[in-house]
Amino acid sequence: MQLRDMIASILENCDAVSGVTLKNSPNSRELLLDQANGKGRMTFHTLFPGLTLAFIFVNAPVWPESDANSNLKPLLINYCVSGRSELLLDDGSYIYLKENDFCISEQTAQKEYIFPTNRYQGIKIYIDLPLLLQSCGELLKFFSLDLLSLEEHYCGRHKTYLSEADGELEAIFQKLWRLSEKPSVFHLQIDTLALLHRLLNMEIRPPKTCGFYTEIQVELAKRAAQILSEDLRRHIPVRQIAERFSVSETSLKNYFRGVYGQNISAWLREIRMNEAARLLSHTKRPIAEISEQVGYSNQGKFAAVFKKQFGLSPLEYRRACSCAIK
Repeated sequence: MQLRDMIASILENCDAVSGVTLKNSPNSRELLLDQANGKGRMTFHTLFPGLTLAFIFVNAPVWPESDANSNLKPLLINYCVSGRSELLLDDGSYIYLKENDFCISEQTAQKEYIFPTNRYQGIKIYIDLPLLLQSCGELLKFFSLDLLSLEEHYCGRHKTYLSEADGELEAIFQKLWRLSEKPSVFHLQIDTLALLHRLLNMEIRPPKTCGFYTEIQVELAKRAAQILSEDLRRHIPVRQIAERFSVSETSLKNYFRGVYGQNISAWLREIRMNEAARLLSHTKRPIAEISEQVGYSNQGKFAAVFKKQFGLSPLEYRRACSCAIK
């Protein structure tokens, strides 16, 4: 199957998923996510026959994926600009990309894309090697781009390679990202070729192993997050949850950081402050009551933590929200 058919199939399959729609324009195609829990946008630019680049903007915990797309397997390059992305690969492992991580993979996401921090911005490049070599063989040869070596060197052993981008690679990815709002196909082509050249000529670092987690490890981290956030008034010791799961406290903390990119205390503090901000802006509850609702019996401490998070005291935040509504 040619990539133009593959990408068309991917987009058409996604268009059939509830909450996701496909929008075509002369120079690009977009998938738009609009669900109760968030929104997102993926904009696709075909640069050469066999090579398509997508810019990804998501403010949601999940982007649903069509089951049919799990059988479509282009060579993929992913780069995380900001946020955090979880992918369940077809070998049953989970992979996590954080800011400035990139991965090269022959595996596709299963079921859905998950964003543990509810936000993600990134770049994805789809490569169909047979079509690209056939259609642009002379161009690739001119620039000394042996893409069969790219696949072999990065995906030969484990199908998925994950690492942090070095300074030069980061500069190229960021240059591509700056084209996301005002894309120029010519500059996208040049910068993507520069990216491929760098990947082929750089010293390949050992892949990150800490970005990969088993289904059980991920499930434990997510169950812990659910328990901790069910009632923010409660302060449950992590040790107690670890004992309940029959794992060590250190292991549970490591799994949690792997999934959410933060230690438990920082994550829980952010959850509490975001809920407080929601209550301040959407209700008329007294600040003292909100403080207790999110787990702070000391209103002064609550106000200090809230101001550190948002730059405003709870009262100032509520007034600012009221002015914005008016």
